[in-house]
Amino acid sequence: FLGLLFAIVLTWGQYPAVEADDYFNVIERLHENLLASYNKQIRPVIDHTKAIKLEAGLTLTNFNFDELESKFSAKGFFYMQWKDPRFMWSPADYEGLKSIHLPSEKVWKPDLEVYNSYGSLSNDRSFASNDVLITSDGSVYFVPISTLDSICIPDATLYPFDSVTCTTSIGSWTHNALEIDMNTRNNATTVDVKDLISRRMSQWKLMSTNVSIEVKVYECCPEPYASLRLSFTIQRSLSASSAVITPTVVIAILTLATFFIPPAVGAKLVVGVLNVVVHCVFLLYLKTILPSGSINTSVIVSFYSGSLVTAMVSILFTILSLRWTRFPKLIPPPTMIQNCLTGRIGIMLGVEHKYSGNRFAQKELIEKNSQQFVSSDSESRDGEIQLEWLSVCLALDRIMVFVYCTFLAVLISSFLC
Repeated sequence: FLGLLFAIVLTWGQYPAVEADDYFNVIERLHENLLASYNKQIRPVIDHTKAIKLEAGLTLTNFNFDELESKFSAKGFFYMQWKDPRFMWSPADYEGLKSIHLPSEKVWKPDLEVYNSYGSLSNDRSFASNDVLITSDGSVYFVPISTLDSICIPDATLYPFDSVTCTTSIGSWTHNALEIDMNTRNNATTVDVKDLISRRMSQWKLMSTNVSIEVKVYECCPEPYASLRLSFTIQRSLSASSAVITPTVVIAILTLATFFIPPAVGAKLVVGVLNVVVHCVFLLYLKTILPSGSINTSVIVSFYSGSLVTAMVSILFTILSLRWTRFPKLIPPPTMIQNCLTGRIGIMLGVEHKYSGNRFAQKELIEKNSQQFVSSDSESRDGEIQLEWLSVCLALDRIMVFVYCTFLAVLISSFLC
């Protein structure tokens, strides 16, 4: 009995080891048989006149858009599937083994490249060297971790409410459409975004995607070439927009306010200069955040440029008003201008001057619009001339208010349309 017990102890655990050895022997045997005379440089078709069917698609996990560099990066798992008849075997010959993993560098793979790649073309940079999964019917599955960098020219016309569609074109570099028949995975028309990482603080939001196959004939070659087109429509987030819109509204109100300050008040000059400085600072800020390669000029840049010109005109009117207050002109405004200010145009502009000789009306008007007393001799003709020129400045301010409001309305309508 002791001898039998001793024999059982010695043989305990040997049977699993034998099974494990058999399993590894099967894997090694299949591995050797598949790669024994395999040439990865040869396209896997029995008839060289036939095309190999390739299914491809992307599972997007993350994306980034660098508008200053015009670079769009799509990160995720790039799916590729094709059949290689040299990898077919009968599972019964290998103890029911139906699949095997092989290094991707040892098997034939389609030489896919990003046609509109950002920077130099490099398959190794776009697709990682993961193993391939091969099944007994000869199907090869290759799903590498991929970073697809492509050129995407932004259109900052409606910045910061802009959107852009970035397209990544992927195709074989040497094989034409008669050799590789490229298809979308499961005939999909959109990119798989189920695994997309949600980024609340991201500057861009993914709105929609599209997947299609494009067949194109190039000037260099008579054969058609097929490519997989992955299109991503992204829109700037509202959080990024508020950082630009809020100061823009404040600057627009400040510019309008300068025209409602009486013409000959010295504080108007201070406010005007401050307004110009703010415009210049914000234009420099926009230069650092807006892409230089944008297709069109941004509406917000047009706003600041036009608003800056308006602010400079306001300063010019203020300087003229102050000069006419301290150094009265001896020549009255042209008769045509006087007639306009005393007619319907003057009423529409809110200029209440009648150009009468009533000294009390003249004095009240000067105090209202210039806050200055021109002299004790306000009854004289010099006082009337000074009053008339100040009225011209006031009318010009009102005209600039109308012009500036029209300018704002046009810009706002461009955002809404």
